[in-house]
Amino acid sequence: MGEYSDRVKADIASDNVTRKFLYLIFALITLFVVFLLRGFATVVAVLGLGPVLLLIGIIEIYCRIQNLRRLRAAEDADADRGKLMPKNSTEALIHKLWSRVQQAEDEGEPFLAADLRRAIATLERLEREAALARRPAPGGLQPEPIQPI
Repeated sequence: MGEYSDRVKADIASDNVTRKFLYLIFALITLFVVFLLRGFATVVAVLGLGPVLLLIGIIEIYCRIQNLRRLRAAEDADADRGKLMPKNSTEALIHKLWSRVQQAEDEGEPFLAADLRRAIATLERLEREAALARRPAPGGLQPEPIQPI
């Protein structure tokens, strides 16, 4: 995989862990309230558990759809980068990614737009580092060769 898709996969894994942790906290609070209030809380928990589980299911489905979109966009950016890099046209790729950022914002996908902005920032940073590596030494002085004796 490419640089962007690996980063997005790491973000998705982190988001999944965070979401599971929040579900665990919710379950622990529910158990605490049931033990604290006994019978009444049991009735409330049983009646309220159905809608909460339905909401959790909807949240999970939504998150998976968003994660697939983010991953697909990152893979597209990796593929575009792979196509464009041998031609050394990073500017064209950055321009294309900016158009995709605008498209994602127009479609109401702020997380996808943020991921694409992060990819653009990475490209610009890599371009700057490559430019610094190609720059000659300050003053343009080269070391003089040592004459044999």
